[in-house]
Amino acid sequence: MENIKLTLSLLKKVVEELQDKIEGNHFAHVSIINSSDILFQFSFYVKEKLLISLNHQNPIISLIGKEFSSATTMGGLSDNLRKNLKGTYITDISIINDDRVVRFTLQKTNDFFEKEDMSLVVELIPTKSNLIILDKDDKILYAYHYTDLTHNHPIVRGMKYIPLERHSNFAEKESPSLEEYKKFAHQYLLEATSKRKKENQKPLYTYLITKRKSLLKKIDVLNKEKKDAEDKLIYKEYGEMIYAYLYDKDELEKYVKQNISDLYDENLSPEKNATKIFNRYKKAKRTIEHDDIEIKKANDEIEEITNIINTFDYLDENELLELHNKYMLRHNQKPKKSKVDPRLPFYIKEGNTIIAFGKNAIQNDYLTFKKADRDHLFLHIDHYSGSHVIIFNNHPTNEEMLTASEICLILSNQKEGDIKYAPVREIKKGQTPGQTNMLSYKLITLREVRSSTYELLLSQKRFTN
Repeated sequence: MENIKLTLSLLKKVVEELQDKIEGNHFAHVSIINSSDILFQFSFYVKEKLLISLNHQNPIISLIGKEFSSATTMGGLSDNLRKNLKGTYITDISIINDDRVVRFTLQKTNDFFEKEDMSLVVELIPTKSNLIILDKDDKILYAYHYTDLTHNHPIVRGMKYIPLERHSNFAEKESPSLEEYKKFAHQYLLEATSKRKKENQKPLYTYLITKRKSLLKKIDVLNKEKKDAEDKLIYKEYGEMIYAYLYDKDELEKYVKQNISDLYDENLSPEKNATKIFNRYKKAKRTIEHDDIEIKKANDEIEEITNIINTFDYLDENELLELHNKYMLRHNQKPKKSKVDPRLPFYIKEGNTIIAFGKNAIQNDYLTFKKADRDHLFLHIDHYSGSHVIIFNNHPTNEEMLTASEICLILSNQKEGDIKYAPVREIKKGQTPGQTNMLSYKLITLREVRSSTYELLLSQKRFTN
């Protein structure tokens, strides 16, 4: 992601858009995504949300798509923003001193139903970004960063806010378009949201990565053990040959010397040697059968874990809770119950058409064999484990086919590949949930995935029944 830095001309475009769209709105909701990124929702204008990022290197202020949502991080920042800003009415938005400082002039109704003026000031200076809430007299009620009185820009609770002097390097210069900046903000927030989820669920994510590695090692050990056992299947022939030469001592001695001198015990009778070798054959056969079962179980588990890892960025809170209960719960802990049926898959809308997908074997199975109609279109990435994707349309458009194919790639953590597709009536259940056999299919080859499809996935919803 290439950084786009604020210039005065770009900031003016941003503020003009804010003036046009959110002046006259109330701050309806505040979400703290992480320690530096904040999302604001508004009372009337609901098509977009406002991202304010106090990122140390490159602060951001921009409207972004309404599909972004996140559970708020609790703490002082969240408490203070909710306490001071929620429900305030935005009367004016302006730039202070032609610098990277934006003032939101607000109005709030107090406990006596009197209207009071206040302000939210956002300083978007790299390495010095700040968010400051002021009362009607511009006295500081709260600041994201405080400084002491010796600082060249003191920020002290109760002290009157003195705006920054205009930064000499912040001059009018060529800037990207507002749309380019908003796309940059979208991509930044997408990565920040993903990072937050992985940080919050780091023990789970780390466990899954480690578990997959241990399963791969287990399969390697089992395959070596199986290979050794397969080499011992010839022991059946050795035992049979001993019985064949049981009454011809010379031929038996000759055979033993040429083939099984290391296995044959001269202190035992030929019959007991044959029995001992047959037993080793039977043990090898049992080992192969056991290892085949264990290898299949390990491969099935690897496929399941790989699907979880590939779709981790798109898991909701209920799915994460289900996974935590399954993988991270200690023996003396009670699982927290999810409020959602874990079988229920997800969907997005392309125009008026539903494109649905599962994120694990249970959801895939339920979607394809319970939810979809026979004439709906089934899609799956070729040569990789991945999600079942169903287009709920008997005659999908090219755009719907493209979006569904891209979703197959995204949920398999691939950026290009072949997608198999066929009507659901051509799909038969495999031996385990989520596994399928396609009686016939066609292929689509993709070489890239559009950024719009990544964003579309953020608007995913879960079926309710």
